[in-house]
Amino acid sequence: MSSDVELVKSRVNIVDIVGEYVKLIKTGSSLKANCPFHQEKTPSFIVNEDKQFYHCFGCNQSGDILTFIMEIEGIGFQEALKMLAERSGVELQNNFSQNKETKQKNDTFYSILDLTARFYAKQLFAGNNDNEILKYLRERGMSDEIIKKFKIGFAPKGWNYLENFLVNQNFTKEDIFEAGLLVEKNAGGYYDRFRNRIIFPIADSLGRVVGFTARVLPGQDESQAKYVNTPESPLYHKSSILYGIDLAKQSIKQKDQVIIMEGNMDVMAAWQADVENVVAVSGTALTDDHIKILKRYTKNFVLFFDSDDAGMKAVERSAKTCLSADVSLSIIILKEGKDAADIVKDDPEKLKQIISEAKNVIVTFIDLAKSKYDFSDPHDKRLAVDEVVSFVSKIDNKIEREAWISKCADIFNVEEKVIFDIVDKYKIEDNKVFKNYKSAEKSVQKNVSDEIKNSRLYRLYKIIALMMLSYPHVWKHIYDNKKRYSILKEHNFLAVLIREGPDCNFEAGNFVSKDNSRENIYKEALNFKQRYEIEHYDESSPISDMEDYIKNVVQEKNKQEITRLTQELKKVQKTGDYQEQKNILEKINQASKNLVNHS
Repeated sequence: MSSDVELVKSRVNIVDIVGEYVKLIKTGSSLKANCPFHQEKTPSFIVNEDKQFYHCFGCNQSGDILTFIMEIEGIGFQEALKMLAERSGVELQNNFSQNKETKQKNDTFYSILDLTARFYAKQLFAGNNDNEILKYLRERGMSDEIIKKFKIGFAPKGWNYLENFLVNQNFTKEDIFEAGLLVEKNAGGYYDRFRNRIIFPIADSLGRVVGFTARVLPGQDESQAKYVNTPESPLYHKSSILYGIDLAKQSIKQKDQVIIMEGNMDVMAAWQADVENVVAVSGTALTDDHIKILKRYTKNFVLFFDSDDAGMKAVERSAKTCLSADVSLSIIILKEGKDAADIVKDDPEKLKQIISEAKNVIVTFIDLAKSKYDFSDPHDKRLAVDEVVSFVSKIDNKIEREAWISKCADIFNVEEKVIFDIVDKYKIEDNKVFKNYKSAEKSVQKNVSDEIKNSRLYRLYKIIALMMLSYPHVWKHIYDNKKRYSILKEHNFLAVLIREGPDCNFEAGNFVSKDNSRENIYKEALNFKQRYEIEHYDESSPISDMEDYIKNVVQEKNKQEITRLTQELKKVQKTGDYQEQKNILEKINQASKNLVNHS
């Protein structure tokens, strides 16, 4: 029986999938396009339909259909496999991430939420609200095209419109409630969570609707919450949801920058101005989960927030979280009373100009300190230094952090030691970066392996692992002759590869699908295979080359043994123990013979 990976790859054509993201042009036996992973004017991205492979000669990205989806969508191996399986109609036999019952339940929730988004969008253009909301959105500068792109909708005024609609589609009230769309009455029964509100569907990075933000109608009773979100549900987790990520991810990747805004309308306004690398945190500060998602696409962040109290607090919290996550951070703080939609309505080009003028995060807080404090007053100067250095202390990169310490010392006209002392104070209060770094450093020093100490041996082991993952017949050959190649079991990863070979059918995809932490080695194996086949155009046997690599491992191990024994001999010579010296010399002679025999 074919493995999940083999079956999925046999059912999809890389040309069809890649063609959904870039415009492919036939050139000889391949297809060419502008690379989706970096900006370029001259196409250097090639898709080979025969080998089901892609390669960019500009940024050196290459791989198969799975790695393409992983890279372009910023998702893991299992997510990419599931995405392609759904597209090709393959039912995965080995779903390691969730059991069948959970998957079926989540699929039901996705269906409910998708249908709900369609229901609300239809209400917006159905005239049931006398186009009041459409009028409001258009007045804010939104075109119908942008409204439809973001699937904006309207929740009718009644108590059970959505409930009745979904029940008629054969969904249970319990599932609709669990998806976050109904509220349970004290006396029993349910009613619609969202009523008489503008609806903003929220999607995950794959474009699947996972929840909603609902805004009270302009001019209506605003004593109630202005915005209401879907509650935490099996699919909706506010700490890891970014509005617009599904539409923005490709632009973020190509521009190598993400602009993070406060609200949904800000994102729509940016799109109206042809700025597409934007997402929103929907009224909260950035979390570690948000940053982890965005770092799949870029490490260059721009915070674009209002200057009101809520906006400034969110900027401060978000900035410190970003600095601790080692991202390059700039900030835009709008003048009070203006938001992105206002700017775009007046002049779309103005928004692009403002974004281009974003300042480095530390420079921003130095400027803010200058506007708030009188540096000639000792107390004010103390407050200003303390405030700015609280951000400097969060910088994860040591070189960058110390550079800013030096700059702050010049700007505030104080000794560097003073700034270092304040940084140390914040280290004690919140030493997430420094304490973890120290403990990790000690752990690495304590557990560093022999092959890391010997870089050549480490490279040899890695090449052998990549050969096995690239060529199933090589992997199987190693397994079938594991006694002969017992030296490989001394390397932990190779030992795992040999042991799990039969369970994985000697397939790299199956090996990776068991553990997401193996994704990087899968990508490396694909790149390695392509380079190997280019360099070995004479069709040298991979097994023959493998034999040579293993022979080199044996040689390197013998060299290590001779070095170790020679050092041991020097110590024993000082003790005068001639018998022990003789034993060590015999071992050195044997290791030398082994070295000659394997040369």
